[in-house]
Amino acid sequence: MTDLQQTYYRQVKNPNPVFTPREGARTLPFCEKLMGKAVGFTETFEFDIASACARANGKRKRKPSVLRRRAIDALLQGMCFYYDPVSNQVHRSITELALDCGLARKNAHGHLAIERAVRAIKSLEEDFGFIVCSPSSYFYNKRCTITLTPRFFEFLGIFPLALTEARLAVLRSGYGD
Repeated sequence: MTDLQQTYYRQVKNPNPVFTPREGARTLPFCEKLMGKAVGFTETFEFDIASACARANGKRKRKPSVLRRRAIDALLQGMCFYYDPVSNQVHRSITELALDCGLARKNAHGHLAIERAVRAIKSLEEDFGFIVCSPSSYFYNKRCTITLTPRFFEFLGIFPLALTEARLAVLRSGYGD
């Protein structure tokens, strides 16, 4: 098997996206645990089950490609890092997540292109039901809010009680103030 760094892809500039939080950013202990459970999620049996369900429902014809799964993994790390358990939302726009995950690039005209991140997020929303983007028609808009669904936590193995305890801990600590 070839090393990931030595593999050349013509389709994308960054075949191995990695989430890197912005300088000085901090997160909740619950979010760190969530990130730990989301590491390599697209290579797990649970994701295979989610892919099989999407195929059975007619939403997908096959499992996402390797490049799409790597983009999804990087975005999941970013979403878990910036997740707020109280509001159940990710406090980062899709453009900012794409920049943090290495999924943004400059096109020929010098504009920022985030199609790869948008496709991965659309797949998470429409095919798997792990997130909800509202309004979903504004993926390129900074006002698009990302909400994590109970299905996402179920597939990660996070119990509803743990989510409730995390919300209470945040409210008690005053983290958002």
